[in-house]
Amino acid sequence: MIRLETKRLLLRSFDIKDLNDYYEYASMQRVGPQAGWQPYSDIMKAKERLLIEIAKPLQFAIELKEEHKVIGSIEVMDVKREKYKGIDIKENAKELGSILSEKYWGKGYMPEAVMEAVRFCFDNLHVDAVYACYLEKNRQSERLREKTGFTVIGLVPNHRRWIDGQVSDLITVMLSKEEYENVGVYL
Repeated sequence: MIRLETKRLLLRSFDIKDLNDYYEYASMQRVGPQAGWQPYSDIMKAKERLLIEIAKPLQFAIELKEEHKVIGSIEVMDVKREKYKGIDIKENAKELGSILSEKYWGKGYMPEAVMEAVRFCFDNLHVDAVYACYLEKNRQSERLREKTGFTVIGLVPNHRRWIDGQVSDLITVMLSKEEYENVGVYL
């Protein structure tokens, strides 16, 4: 079990005991749609999804240490190359996916979590680059990209959203090992 720690956050594996915290943010009307999925309407659906998240090897619950509360998640995963048609993706790379409770937006928690996950990717997994993507209208992810030093490298047009099957452009961003070594100024 991998545990990562920052000044304010603990990034750790999910546990079934996190169900109420998970459901709290996964049911928020502005959280899921930012990532392309519908908010959970009942706790049993959230439990089904949480069990899937628990099984993922590098899916981290973001726990606010001060409150002992899970406020979001961040996943380190293999790059889904089929999603990035027409974009040159480095071979030795990982992709990040993240979500944060709306109650904690604008407090610097997600940049802190992202940079710890990025550090883990470069220092422990020895990758050459870390990628992420977000829906074009997702301003929170755009600001996160700016704060963490990721560079826009392309756009995937007409990406079909999970939430409702509608089509939306997907912004693709990357942080190389070299760029990472200079990112400290952003945090």
